[in-house]
Amino acid sequence: MTGFPRTSRLLLFLAMIALSLRLVCIGQDASGQSPALGDVARATRKEHSSASHVAARQVTNEEEDGPDAGGVWRLQLCPLTPCYQISVALPRSPKWIRPAAEPRPVLIPLVGHEDDLGHAIRVYAAGSVPPLFLLDRAQRTFLQGWFARPEYFGQGAKLLRNERLVIDGRASMITQFTVTSGTIRYRGLSVLSVTGAGNFGFACVFREEDANAAASVCDAIVNSARTQTFQQPTPRAYQYPNAPGYRPPGYYPRYYNPPSDDPDDPPEDDDPE
Repeated sequence: MTGFPRTSRLLLFLAMIALSLRLVCIGQDASGQSPALGDVARATRKEHSSASHVAARQVTNEEEDGPDAGGVWRLQLCPLTPCYQISVALPRSPKWIRPAAEPRPVLIPLVGHEDDLGHAIRVYAAGSVPPLFLLDRAQRTFLQGWFARPEYFGQGAKLLRNERLVIDGRASMITQFTVTSGTIRYRGLSVLSVTGAGNFGFACVFREEDANAAASVCDAIVNSARTQTFQQPTPRAYQYPNAPGYRPPGYYPRYYNPPSDDPDDPPEDDDPE
């Protein structure tokens, strides 16, 4: 009986050593895996951050063709130089929004209907409206052809009145019209200008029942239209006025003869006889 407790203590000691070794192995395995899991977590966060950055950049790029922070909306036609631009000024208040779905009109909420965008004023952009140089037909393409598409109103506009004018030296036209979508009747104003690269402009549309509040806003937007032409600078013909042998423009006679060092000397006679 005296040897039994000693044997038990020995077995207990060996069992404790085996358990300790097992725990050490498990700890080593866990420590070996944890960096890999950390790398995966960091890679996932980085990928998510990169995707969010790309999405934000795409949204920013999509908005580059819309109104700026001051409410000025610019359209440009630049197939070749020169470039042409038309712009309108939107009201700064209330704050306008622009949907992501085509044709992406700017929506200006009306006072008292801020939560109902069905009553918002719609401003449509019309860039490069065919046919070239024919303003009357371009107007019908925009207000009747484009408006008849489902993403617009599903029905062409009825043209009421045209006003021809010149905006910053460019032939333009302001048009009053009505258009019906389902059971809703709309009124609107458009402005189009003609350029050497095509026709472009804007249309402002509102519900007929909102005419008292919206008509003056559309009138101000359309009448704020301005046009501009951008020309690339033409390189100078004479770049080196201090270069040896340089002569200012107009120095040489009509039929070019290389001048001597003294401009008053007549040209030498090269005839051997």
